[in-house]
Amino acid sequence: MRIETVEQVQDLTRGAVLLGTGGGGDPYIGELLLRQELREGRCAEVIHPEDLADDALVVCVAGIGAPTVLIEHLQAKDVCQALLRTLEKHLGRSVDAIIPAEVGGLNSVIPLALGAQIGLPVVNADGMGRAFPHIDMVTYSVYGCPAYPMVLANELGDCVIIEGATSDRKVEDIARAVTGALGAMTYGALYPMSGRDVKDKAIHGSISYSLSIGESIRQARQHSADPVAALLDTLHRPDLQRHARLLFDGKVLDVKRETRDGWHFAKVEMTGLRNPDVHFTIELQNEYLRALHNEKTVCIVPDLIAALDRETAEPLTGERLKYGQRLKIIGVSADPIMRRDECLEVFGPKAFGFKEPFAPLETL
Repeated sequence: MRIETVEQVQDLTRGAVLLGTGGGGDPYIGELLLRQELREGRCAEVIHPEDLADDALVVCVAGIGAPTVLIEHLQAKDVCQALLRTLEKHLGRSVDAIIPAEVGGLNSVIPLALGAQIGLPVVNADGMGRAFPHIDMVTYSVYGCPAYPMVLANELGDCVIIEGATSDRKVEDIARAVTGALGAMTYGALYPMSGRDVKDKAIHGSISYSLSIGESIRQARQHSADPVAALLDTLHRPDLQRHARLLFDGKVLDVKRETRDGWHFAKVEMTGLRNPDVHFTIELQNEYLRALHNEKTVCIVPDLIAALDRETAEPLTGERLKYGQRLKIIGVSADPIMRRDECLEVFGPKAFGFKEPFAPLETL
């Protein structure tokens, strides 16, 4: 599969915002970089994990830090290329393919732009099937692939190598501290893995999944159909253990925001359009984590929550929610891998301070 048209890029970024579940960074900058590669005659080649040799070297490339700083620290075209070459020199071998750390938001597009730029394939997979705030919250880490050695660089070319650590959570702590010193926004090459690791430990099909989401919204708009209904038809696949449903249709009453410990925390309060006695709440830490209908949980992490414009189905990040918006909120089940007990220990409700256990969307 190739990403070679502007329409594909637009479909991809729209799907990435939805899978970013409110966070993951706005993919706008990544979209500009990828579109520039297309204008210069280069495209992004996307391969299936099974196309990798077992001994291939596969590396994640991702943005790390505060998404709100991204527009002030625009990425130089060669930043990711330089940090990838630095990691190759450190490892003593060439990288064979790039893989996204997450498929949501900015980090779904940056690997494709880099792949197009330097002619490396991008694997149709990622480590979470959504976005999460910590770099250790990926299936790669859960199943034993360390995040290090890791190379971090900012848009000025300042570069740091993290050689080792006691855990991937410690790598997260170090990377955040370094990122703060380098301007609050860096890019990293991390999680060097074998092709066998990718086949066994990644979530497969995530890039094509993102494309299908954006495509369903676009086609429904073009045919004057209900884009939210079309989207739910695409997402709801019980035969693949994927479920989706409308959680709420209403308007935003209030958004309480707080920046704490480097994270964007928020609580979004909504009410019904015709019944003001109906209440709906979304809680965020960078990403939408829990949704409650009249104080009863109807979707909780790692299952996905998405906020859509109720007329166009345009997915909205948490930073874009504001008073008076008319929204439809949908819930989407996480990939079955993400619901395993060992994964829930790392990115289930307890990891975000919720006392209630995880319950699947389809049972709530």
